Amino acid sequence: MIFTGLLTAGVTFAVYRHVLLTGTLENARAAAFAVLVFAELLRAFGARSEIKPVWRISLRTNLSLVAVVVVTFGLQVASQHSEALGKILKTSYLSFADCLQLLALATIPVIGLELVKSIRRHWPKAR
Repeated sequence: MIFTGLLTAGVTFAVYRHVLLTGTLENARAAAFAVLVFAELLRAFGARSEIKPVWRISLRTNLSLVAVVVVTFGLQVASQHSEALGKILKTSYLSFADCLQLLALATIPVIGLELVKSIRRHWPKAR
């Protein structure tokens, strides 16, 4: 948990710093929040097992999780594309291309989690 938490924080702060240096404070906050949300949603799938890789667990084993993740992804993207929802949630505009880039960066913590699982499977003494 500490490892993936540090990865998530690192990715979030890196995105915030990069966007802050290249854009506005509002965009930096929006991008950091979006990557944090995406990372946590993806990590939920990785956390379903301490041993099995995420791709070996059928999505059908927890349809409620899939539904929550899909709806939350949709709300996150919509909050940055809908003026009304953006005002309620106080988010700023991010393009769909930016959202896809942030989603790609958000996979880093779950990849780290899967690497830890792989190490534990192959070298049981590493536990």
